[in-house]
Amino acid sequence: MKKPLVLLVYTQRLILGRTFEMIGNLGILTLAAQLDADGFEAYAYTGIATDVFKTIERMKPRLFAVCFYCDFDNQSAVAAIIKGLKNEAGNDFHVVLGGPQTLHMTEHDLERFGADAVIKGEGEESLPAWLRARRTGATAAVPGELLSGKSAEYIYLEDFSKYPLPRDDAAFDYAERPLMSVITARGCPYRCAFCFEGGNSKNLRMRAADDVLHEIETRLRRSRGPRYLFFCDDTFTADPKRLAELLKGVRRLRERHDFVWFCEGHPGFLARRPELIREMIESGMVRMQIGMESGVDRVLQAYGKRALPEDVKNVVDICYGEGLPQLAGNFIIGGAFETRRTLETTTRFALDLLYRAPGMLDLSTTFLMPLPGTRISTNPESFDIALEDPDCLTSIEDFPVNRTRELSVPELCRERSLFLTHISNAMKEQYANGRIPPERIRRDFELAFRYGIAAGYLKFLYGKDPVVVAYYRKLFDSEGLLKEWRELEGEEKERCFIQRVPDFSLVDFAALSAAETEILLEAGSSSVKETARMLKLSMEATSACLERLSAQHLTLFSPCR
Repeated sequence: MKKPLVLLVYTQRLILGRTFEMIGNLGILTLAAQLDADGFEAYAYTGIATDVFKTIERMKPRLFAVCFYCDFDNQSAVAAIIKGLKNEAGNDFHVVLGGPQTLHMTEHDLERFGADAVIKGEGEESLPAWLRARRTGATAAVPGELLSGKSAEYIYLEDFSKYPLPRDDAAFDYAERPLMSVITARGCPYRCAFCFEGGNSKNLRMRAADDVLHEIETRLRRSRGPRYLFFCDDTFTADPKRLAELLKGVRRLRERHDFVWFCEGHPGFLARRPELIREMIESGMVRMQIGMESGVDRVLQAYGKRALPEDVKNVVDICYGEGLPQLAGNFIIGGAFETRRTLETTTRFALDLLYRAPGMLDLSTTFLMPLPGTRISTNPESFDIALEDPDCLTSIEDFPVNRTRELSVPELCRERSLFLTHISNAMKEQYANGRIPPERIRRDFELAFRYGIAAGYLKFLYGKDPVVVAYYRKLFDSEGLLKEWRELEGEEKERCFIQRVPDFSLVDFAALSAAETEILLEAGSSSVKETARMLKLSMEATSACLERLSAQHLTLFSPCR
């Protein structure tokens, strides 16, 4: 007898970059594993809203239930999809609504969404209970179920160790990708004014380090290629003792498995414990994100960040000095007490960070979102903010829904564009003037080719130059057989063979000297010393040509034959 088929859905509108699909939704993967253990056949679908109907149609003949994950960003899309499914003839499967947005749902939302059930809270126990009851025809009181005329508490779970581990292959149309999301805790001890988790969550509930490491190893054993672990909780660094246990275990796992990892860090905490940054990097961390938000002390204090711009600056300096490849940070445009002057201060602050750490920072911006339960949404006037569109009907985080005392919505749009222009121009200038160390550029390409990690500098600068891309692709595809000029020492610089990198169609010969052109034309057939003799050049002149050609990413070098 076939098991009842359940589809768990996390969908968003068509967002630039579609990063939500890359990261996936660990929550519905975990629920899929729990439902499988409870006698269902469950799959997790993450994709754009317009593809949901097509996906359901493929499964429709056997479909027992469709369960939607609802958050602040996708709530209107989910409501429209559910109503469309309910109005469509022949849909006899159950439709269930869950996810973080249910925390603030009331009886009114039963009609608004039209689902067969709204289940509030973490669903490892309540969702299987509701589906079992529908399968058997039994009547059951399900914790967290929102019913007409009755209130329902949002369910928080405590002991995560008793639930099955998420199964990556439960993803609908599964194909392994490098990124593998891992969550080590639920809840948050911080209470940032703009953050849904901080404004709404129960106390921080951390998984034991051994449980996290067991999950990582189990999932890595099922992997076929290098992986990029994405620790997606905000509190990875919150407990120094547990962090030390995790780092020790991760170092041990990296002896047997090929992976690197990302986490979020708190700048106030890391500024006080700088030694942890080195330990994290030595344990395989290649990318971290810290909250930056603003370059103005008063703004960060109003948010409740427990960190100041000086802390951010210190963490940037430490990370750069320790060789962290990538550090990401986000700035809020149009937030608390925002004026032209605060934005000027924040812009100068961001540019100073770029200057201090050329090639490392991946800076982004967002507009303020009045997420339910946050101080920003419940008391905006205390932050000198007026909500123009509190329900965010005009925005998917791409357009401001508030104004400030001084700045209108159009002005905030212009200020964001100006901020990004300053950042972009500074990055271009760094690259053009050779301020980015070559080893950082090389490391970014290595992380992109091997682990699928595309840094901001690579996406917007290096990766747009086909010659540079061809250079690093050839270098890494050679698996160590090719070297860069700067790596060669002593007699190697005479005995190695010159290898031209790009196709001739990509080479700007007008920018090369006659000697450099001849060297490229002869590449691959002779050693450096033989080339110098053939072209009647001194070794010093030949070396100077090769140094210039290498700086333009036109040549690599192979060992002598």
